[in-house]
Formats: sequence, C-alpha cells, structure tokens
Amino acid sequence: MSKESNQLAKMSRRLTHRKRRYDEIEGYNTEGNSLTTCNICLQEMENPKELPCLHSFCLKCLESSSSCSTSFICPLCQEKIPLPPDGVNGFRDSFFINRMKERKAIFKVGKVIMPCASCEATGRQVTSRCMNCNGFLCYKCVRLHKTIKPLRIHKVFTLDQLRSGKVDMSKLMLEKDECCPKHKEQVLRWYCKTCDIPICRDCTVMEHTRPEHDYVPLESAVKDHLEEIKNLVTACKDINRKLIGAITKADKVKAKLDSQLTKATKQLKDAESQAKEEFLKALQENVKTTTDQLNAIKMKRYEKIENEMMELRNMQSKISNVQEIGNQLIKSGSKHDVASNYAVLCKTLKQVQGEITLHNPVNVSLSKVKFNPHQKDSVEGVHLGTLSSGSMSPRDRTGKWVLEKEIGVEGPGKIKGGFGVAVDPTTSDILIADWTDQNVKVFDSDGNYKHVIFDDYLDLHPHDVAVSVDGFLFITDYTACVKVFSHDGIYLNQFPARSPDGKSSITDGSELYGLAIDSDGNLLVGSSKKYISKHKQDGTHIATMKTAICPLFIGMTRANRYAYSDTRIIQYKGSLLYATNLTASYHWRSWRPCGVCCSDDGIIYVSCYGSSYGGGQGGIYSFTEDGSYLGCITTDVTWAQGIALIDNDRLVVVQFAGRPAKIFSYVE
Repeated sequence: MSKESNQLAKMSRRLTHRKRRYDEIEGYNTEGNSLTTCNICLQEMENPKELPCLHSFCLKCLESSSSCSTSFICPLCQEKIPLPPDGVNGFRDSFFINRMKERKAIFKVGKVIMPCASCEATGRQVTSRCMNCNGFLCYKCVRLHKTIKPLRIHKVFTLDQLRSGKVDMSKLMLEKDECCPKHKEQVLRWYCKTCDIPICRDCTVMEHTRPEHDYVPLESAVKDHLEEIKNLVTACKDINRKLIGAITKADKVKAKLDSQLTKATKQLKDAESQAKEEFLKALQENVKTTTDQLNAIKMKRYEKIENEMMELRNMQSKISNVQEIGNQLIKSGSKHDVASNYAVLCKTLKQVQGEITLHNPVNVSLSKVKFNPHQKDSVEGVHLGTLSSGSMSPRDRTGKWVLEKEIGVEGPGKIKGGFGVAVDPTTSDILIADWTDQNVKVFDSDGNYKHVIFDDYLDLHPHDVAVSVDGFLFITDYTACVKVFSHDGIYLNQFPARSPDGKSSITDGSELYGLAIDSDGNLLVGSSKKYISKHKQDGTHIATMKTAICPLFIGMTRANRYAYSDTRIIQYKGSLLYATNLTASYHWRSWRPCGVCCSDDGIIYVSCYGSSYGGGQGGIYSFTEDGSYLGCITTDVTWAQGIALIDNDRLVVVQFAGRPAKIFSYVE
C-alpha cells in the first residue's frame, strides 16, 4: 500500500471516530430524532420539563399547548396526565435532557461565541470547561482555578480533551454530585427508599427521619437500580418485538382488506358493464346501494383497525421510550438521574405489560369481504349480486355450503392417497400430503395445481403438513421425527417428539400424526403413544401433554386451545375441557372423526371418515368452541381425512384411496 493510501486510511478512521463521538454527544433515540429536540416546536428544548410518561418538552410549549386546568394530553403517546397544582411548571425539570444539552454544548464552542462563565468576558475565546462550576472558562479563569486554593479541587478539562474522547464524559456525569433542591448547600448523598428520591444530610434529620423513612447511601441504591434497569431494558426488547409483530399483523390485515375491497369493487363494475341497456337506471341504483355497503364496511372496519393500530403504537411508543431512557441511564446517567427515573420507569413498564396482557389481537376476519355475483339465469330484475363480509353468526353457517370444486382429479396434480392438508397463511396456497405418491402437492386458493414438493433423498410417506408464517414446511410421515423443509421443498433438518418427562425422545415404536401451529408460532405434534408434544420451530422442546386418544389431526381454536380427533373430538388447554363422542351422541355408525380445523369466529369443523365397506356415511360437521353441536355441513364426502379453512367462507377437505379433495364454499 502506498504512503498516500495509508494517509487516506488514517484520515478516514479519524473522521469515523469523530462522527461516532458526535452522535454519542448529540444523543439520538431509536427513531433517529435528537433527544434534545422538542417535538412541539421542533427546536432545541429550553427549560425542559419531564412528564410522568417520560416524554419531555419545552416549558413554554407545554404552557401554550395546555388548554385544560386539570389535565394535559401528551402530544406523543396521548396519555391523559393530571396537572400539578401550579400547572405545567409543576412537572419536574428534565435533568436528563439538560445533561445532554451540556454535552452538546462542548461541540458548539468555537462555532458560536460564548462568554466565559466566570469573568463573563466576551472578547476572549473559552478554552476549557469546569465540571464543578458547570461552565466554560477562558484561559485567564483557568489560571485562577489552578491558583485559588478552594478551586484547585475542581475538575477542569480542555475542550480538546472532551471532544477527542480522552476524558470519559459518561464516567464524569455518573460521579458528579448534585445539590439538594431544598437545602442548596448540601450534596445529595442518601436515597430514601420510602419516598424513592435522593436526599441530603439535612433531609435525613428533618423530612426523612427514621424509623418512618428508610434510607441508604446513594451509591448503593444507584448500583442496585442500574442492575434492575438493565433487566428492565431487556424486558422492553421482548415486549417491543411483540408489539412490532402485532402492528405488522394489523398492517397485513389492512392491506388484505384493501385488496379484497378492490377486488369486490372491480367485480361489481364488471357485472355492471354486462347489464342490459334498458335496465341502466335501475342497474345504477343497485350499484350505488352495493357501493355504499362496501364503503360502510370499509369505514367501520378501517376505524376498528386504525384504533387497534393506534393502541399498539401508543404502547410501542411508551415501551420504546422506557427502553431508550433506560439505555441512556445505563450509559451516561448520573446518580441523581438513575435515582430519579427508576420508579417511574418501573411503573411505566408494568403499566404497558398490563395493557398488553388485557389486549386482544386484531381479528383477521375484519379482512373478509366478498362480492357474490348472480349467475345469468338467476337474475331477477336488476340485481347484480350480494356482499358477504365474514360477519355471520355460527348457526347462520350450518347447511348453506355448496361444492365449489374438486381438486387433484387428474394430471400431474392427481391425489392418489391424501391425508393431511394445510393452507399457507401468507399466500393462501393449499398444501396436501399425498401418502401414496410420497409428496406434498401445492394448489392455489382456487384449487388450481401449481407444483409438487418432495425430496428424492428421503423415503417420505407424509401424513400431515403445517406451514409457518415464515414459509417453513413441517411434515409427519409415520416415523418418530418431524421433517422440516424450506418453502421450495429443500430438506433442512428433523427433530423427535418428546415424552412427558421432556428428556427422552418418543421413538419406541411410536408414529407421529397430527400437526398444528399455535398463535405464538409453536408447533404441536401428535404421537401414536397418545401424546401431544409442543416445540419451537427450531425443534426445541417446550412441553408434552398426555392425551386421552391418539391425535390423528390437531386444530387450533381462537382461544389458543387445541382440538384433536380420532374416535372423539377433544379440546385441551393443559387439561381436558370437554370430550364429544360423536358415535354415541349422534347414532352414526361405521365412521369416525378425522380432520379438525377451527375458524376465526369460533366454529370447529370436523371431517368424518365413513367407509362404504362398513355401510357408513362420512361428512363435515360443525361445533361451537364449548362443544355444542351445530349441524351437518355436507355428506358429500366418504373417505374424508384432513380439513382446513381457506378463509372463513371456504373449506377444503382431503379424501383417501385416490379420491379427489373438495372445496366447499358458503353461500348466503
């Protein structure tokens, strides 16, 4: 490397270091905005005041924004905060923001003319800063500090030392003593555990006396608080990740709703264009009525989704603020900063955790909108069709299902021996486990064949299949291990189910059957040894539950309970909730429940195997989540196996012995 190249490399490293130091001093939060910038006036804060929600603003901005004498709405998180007796001025000063401004000022000296804090001379450039006096000094006042005996102990550093990083500003801030706001000459050296505030020596003999108040040395309290704040910040990361996931899900629901609304509107316009000319006026009236219905659905559901997203974003804003301030306290907070903010940080975290616990996730059924055009031979007058918005009650769905399509009838997509079925949560593709053909066949949501997934290196006889939102494919194949594939069918790895002790693999002659993925993304695996083993998607074992019957197929209800079937339908959530013996209850012979799936509106659908050899009749039957029988959906299936919902209005059921799978749709 040439000498010139070495010089350029050194210069680049110096510039990178300087930029990193400036960003550290400048202080940026997770959204990229300066922490010292007021979000009301968008200027650097003057007289910053900190609200109980941990957001800070200029005093004058708070005064101009406060229109109520009893409460104040935070402009960022919309929290309603009671006003102190003396108004917004009663909110505590933000020592944290003032500390950040103090650090930023070091880099402004030289660009902005500043008078000496000691002699107030404006003709001499300041060269140093006294950390005890909290001011910039000219060279003459620096000499006085070194000469006058009481000032010799002051910590004075040149601006070059502070800017270059040779002096650890964070350590200086942490070691810096603060004076008591009540007893101005006394240093805060104690911490009252009863009141959760730092106090001075005079406070211990006047306002905070023992035994009514318990106080300890400030150094000890700060050390303990910093450890707890580190744990608090770690908890914030997990909560923030969940909130981001919830917001992303709400965004997807909204996007899908937009897509469905666009599709329904397009279908409506297409139907309009096919109407006869003499019915134009009546046709337009019908179009307007249906469009108004669409707009009403849109406005109502937009409001629900936006309110949901606003609540989630408000919780995320709070928890991000706790996380950021906790990080800053760990990194550069003084003893006073740590002691002053500890209680309110803990209170805010517990509040958000409580809100999350009580919060119900956005209902994916809000995205269900469908336009059902009338066939030409069924149009009476001018009536283009009807809207279905996925809002029917459970009992309204019974007995109103029709066969939409048979899939896997012939060609490369022919199903030779189907068992399990799953619907891709992202693409709505239908994946069918073909035991006889030793592969998984993929169809689109309308039942059109797309491609096949298999691995030539595995002797695969798939029984059931599940797909995660990340695109991973999980398969059981009558062995003791779950096989994991990529979305393109590439074999990744496998892992065994676990016995109830969680230590040994279930490999002693057992076979794995049913598969399901719960709302937390965990995998449930059914074993012929009457177990359901719960795993993370990487195979890590979570728990194993003993079951009353062999779980051939598993479905997840909206309450995150799991329903499974063999000769009975059983719901579990750690313990038995109910069991329904269909053969005994409804007097059907020579068949048994097989596939089970659960809808967003609380219906459990069961596909029943009814071999013609035994004289039985199969079908699809529906139940409520509490086990109440609703009715028969259809008997147009005989060798039924797995069943899945494409959406709340469409079911796909797989049949064995070379019979095609069938899609049934709900019609109003």
